[in-house]
Amino acid sequence: MENGTSSGMSDDVEALWETVESKRYELCRTISPAKLTPYLRQCKVLDEQDEDEILNSMLLVSKANRTSRLLDILHTKGERGYVAFLESLEFYYTDLYKLVTGKEPTRRFSTIVGKKQTFGCSTYA
Repeated sequence: MENGTSSGMSDDVEALWETVESKRYELCRTISPAKLTPYLRQCKVLDEQDEDEILNSMLLVSKANRTSRLLDILHTKGERGYVAFLESLEFYYTDLYKLVTGKEPTRRFSTIVGKKQTFGCSTYA
């Protein structure tokens, strides 16, 4: 689903991530990465190594640093990372979901991409 921009992500996907970036300070201040990583692993947008780095790296000395690294990793996953992140916000941080999207949470997962679902996670057929 990429259209060949130099970063490997479409302009549309970059625009979606810009909405997250514009709220980065509030997200990093509020989110506890340990709360989101199990869901993001289940969705297969993070692997065991990503989770270990986010939660256990000695270089990431604060919760805000860990959340910032989580956002950076998810950004590299493009649209899948964006959708899974929003789903995790909708489930665990409804106020932040509204802050990022401007919408009320619906608890209906994968409505953004409209692809096959597995345990509420967005997956691609």
